Amino acid sequence: MAAREKDVIVYRYDPSKKYFLVSLHLDNKPGALGNIANVLAIRDINILEGFFGGMGYDSKATVSFYVESANKRIDENWIKDFLKTSVYVTDLEVKPATEGYLTDTLNFPLRWNSGERAILMSSLGLRALLDSMKSVNQGSGDATIHSHGFSYGKAAWENLLSGFRPKTKEGFAEMLGIYSALGWGRPELVDIDLNKRKAKVRLRDSFECEGMNTGEPECNFVKGHISAAFSTFFGGYVRATEKKCVSKGDEFCEFEISP
Repeated sequence: MAAREKDVIVYRYDPSKKYFLVSLHLDNKPGALGNIANVLAIRDINILEGFFGGMGYDSKATVSFYVESANKRIDENWIKDFLKTSVYVTDLEVKPATEGYLTDTLNFPLRWNSGERAILMSSLGLRALLDSMKSVNQGSGDATIHSHGFSYGKAAWENLLSGFRPKTKEGFAEMLGIYSALGWGRPELVDIDLNKRKAKVRLRDSFECEGMNTGEPECNFVKGHISAAFSTFFGGYVRATEKKCVSKGDEFCEFEISP
């Protein structure tokens, strides 16, 4: 199955259009989402993108989305009045754009749906950070980046595995899908031997080496993180070795894990 892009709302910019950001609490009842979509649709207000969270856990969910209107007379107060007609809506906020720019400052902090606080970084910015670490530590930059990846991965995977510890290859493969959910790359657990503490993982579209062509393996941060994942799962230290890498001209990055 082909992967679909997952956009996270951060900002929109287009001075030629009229944007608003809506954030509200919505009763967790069948038909509630459809109701607010209909309230806006009959006023020719188009929902562009957004999110809803907590629908499976709470009696009310946080719903937030960008909307666009071709009607120049409509302002944030009008949209508030429209949405207040819905019996499902409470705690309503509407924010207009400033000079065509509209940042999501209504929804904070950012959390995984498991409740853990998270932050967003662009892959471009993170790559620049890793490149800076490599240039400052000439000769040991790769090892330093790997060490940071392992430390980060250890904390993350200890937390993940405290809630669910899979007993099968299929179960752990599903957990490794967290790398895809977070935008790091698309993993495939090719093989795993629980007794020998060995495994092979392929990662397609790794953010760390995207667009690189150095002739060398470049997934040092990801490699450290994956090493920590399997070390935590196996209950003893194992090391990931990058045998294939997009930066070497390979189709995907591939890691062999062993003690």
